[in-house]
Amino acid sequence: MQFRILLGDITTWNADAIVNSASSNLLGMSGTVDIAIHHAGGISLTAACRALQGCHTGEAKMTKGYKLPAKFVIHAVGPIWVGGKRDEEEELISCYRKSLQLAEEANLHYIAFTSISTEDKRYPRQRAASAIIPIIMTEGMSLSRIDLVCTDQMMQDVYTRAAVMFWLRHLNEAHKDELAAMIEEAAISLVMIRVESDKPDPIALAERVHSMTRILRLFLDMAQPRSIMDIEKTADAVMQTYAETEMQVQNSDGMDEILPNYCQEQE
Repeated sequence: MQFRILLGDITTWNADAIVNSASSNLLGMSGTVDIAIHHAGGISLTAACRALQGCHTGEAKMTKGYKLPAKFVIHAVGPIWVGGKRDEEEELISCYRKSLQLAEEANLHYIAFTSISTEDKRYPRQRAASAIIPIIMTEGMSLSRIDLVCTDQMMQDVYTRAAVMFWLRHLNEAHKDELAAMIEEAAISLVMIRVESDKPDPIALAERVHSMTRILRLFLDMAQPRSIMDIEKTADAVMQTYAETEMQVQNSDGMDEILPNYCQEQE
């Protein structure tokens, strides 16, 4: 499964299905993105949602996409944040699981999520990211591709860092016999998370994977047991590679070799 965390307008996403952060009545009243999806989908989308007669928090229902580029819309009703004392995390995780289940049952291959509950229902972004990134990355394997479409750079960074932490924790806990395969998978996954093009330059991509692998190997070379500070330090190094790569793309309209300062300092 290819997982990417990208900036963009989900109403333009040409996926098999997009996952909307919906209101319980499913009538496009939850927030800016929900309203935009209903507007782009047209009156037929709203009529189809009305026929579903609502949806409980933590659940999801699916309609056609109508005028949207996506073939289907999965309407997931996330929780309103009230301090984390009313099972909000369980309900949020349930939204993502139900959405993945609906996609699998419909034999879909490519879906794109909005950030459920964080923009319209005050759910803290970091808490949401920590809760749902492991769900996507472990329970979405029946799909070919999953995108998480973010509305701003800060949101993209929050979810990206959660994905980085996911991989670092898995590497930290892995048996030494598993590391050779895991480090390659982790490096490719972490590089691809922020690659926007469906056909990236293969040479530049290979260079970035090589640089990412070096960071991960430096992490695994640290004395054990590795502390949370070691994990955070390595996560900072990985996040720096994204910032440097995106800056070079903006400056040169291309992808040049990125060798993080972190790696140079450690040599």
